[in-house]
Amino acid sequence: MKLPEAYRERRLVVGFSGGLDSTVLLHLCVVLRERGIIRSLEAIHINHGLSPNAAAWQAFCEAICHQWAVPLASRKVVVQRGAGDGLEASARTARYQQYDEVLQPGNCLLQAHHLNDQAETLIYRMVRGCGVHGLAAIPRERTLGAAMILRPLLDVSREAIHAYAQQHQLEWIEDESNQDITYDRNFLRHEVVPQLNRRWPGALNNLGRLAEDAADVAVLLDQVAEADLQQVLSVKDIPYHQGALVLDSACLISLTDYRQRNVIRHWLRSQGFPLPGRVVIQCILDELVSAVQDACPVVRWEGCEVRRHESAIVAMQPLRALPPFSCQLTLSVGCDLELPGNGRISAEYGEAGLSLGLVRSDVLGLSIGYRSDIVVAPFRLPGRTGRKSLKKWLNELAVPTWVRDRLPVLHRDGELVAIPGLLVNAEYAAAANEPSIAYRWQSPFGRQW
Repeated sequence: MKLPEAYRERRLVVGFSGGLDSTVLLHLCVVLRERGIIRSLEAIHINHGLSPNAAAWQAFCEAICHQWAVPLASRKVVVQRGAGDGLEASARTARYQQYDEVLQPGNCLLQAHHLNDQAETLIYRMVRGCGVHGLAAIPRERTLGAAMILRPLLDVSREAIHAYAQQHQLEWIEDESNQDITYDRNFLRHEVVPQLNRRWPGALNNLGRLAEDAADVAVLLDQVAEADLQQVLSVKDIPYHQGALVLDSACLISLTDYRQRNVIRHWLRSQGFPLPGRVVIQCILDELVSAVQDACPVVRWEGCEVRRHESAIVAMQPLRALPPFSCQLTLSVGCDLELPGNGRISAEYGEAGLSLGLVRSDVLGLSIGYRSDIVVAPFRLPGRTGRKSLKKWLNELAVPTWVRDRLPVLHRDGELVAIPGLLVNAEYAAAANEPSIAYRWQSPFGRQW
């Protein structure tokens, strides 16, 4: 078992299901504790409640931990059946939420993934068409919040683990669902991997080495992508997207095709968006990066959409169509008003000495509506001469097309008063040190303006 020396002084928590693999891992840790190699050892058992035997499994784990003098935290979770990601994914999400609650900064969660698991994961991802990062399969270690996950048995085969359990006369539980080959993992475990190993006896080790090599390549690609990302980030702010990672298409197009695809993947991954396939990546390059300056293309896939505004390329959560909305603004200072499908509006007293974007506090009787649902007269901005239509002001301020119809407009008697975070009509703007109200928009783009 490979347990890096740097982690031996930390609080170690074994993910203990009571199955063969985690029982062997826990026993190995108990032996290391008895030898003084590790100091702090605990275990956590997650009761998913998916099997009629779940309560018995929890009792078994509690008995083993009592016998071996290992403190155990048993957690029962509710797994959302019928969730879009499937039962296995939902159970994993629930499990990791509990890990995150139990682990403290610097702690290490030990998991019993082994060489066979690594091979099964690699094959599963290959047949599903993964990229290099997917080929890296199960990492030997990774962060979980401020804690770490370690997998010290990743080089050990299932057969060696079973032999160790028999040698030390260990007891474990058998999850009946592990025999159900309608699950992809079980099909690989019982039908595919054994045949590969019989035909090519070194297959498991070779697949394990491939995963390690892929992990190295993935790190190298990330390093190249991060360097490229710094070169292609836009220095120009986009209204309501300040602080977002915005790409400059002119800089991006100067990279080779390979590096363009690589930096797009890295850019999306770093923002937490689901990665699309190669075809969608190519659509982003063809339809957005190479688009003419005044085009407003968009490429969508589940969980994300990428849009272009002038030379800037932005990724965001998919925008939903808005229902018509208009009402009297009955908003007190310190309160929020929910906008159907479009964030919320809040009001607060303006800071003394600041007038930009602030409305005089004596401006009452306001209504609010989306820009797409109302018509307002031309108006003037503070410090500017001449009135312009709202459309022309939005053009001048370079507001993206996908934002415009969603803008919450404060208006009165057919006149625009303000758009939170963007502009205020000079007729209603507060002068310096004049009592004022600052209206803020918590937009669907993820920030408050």
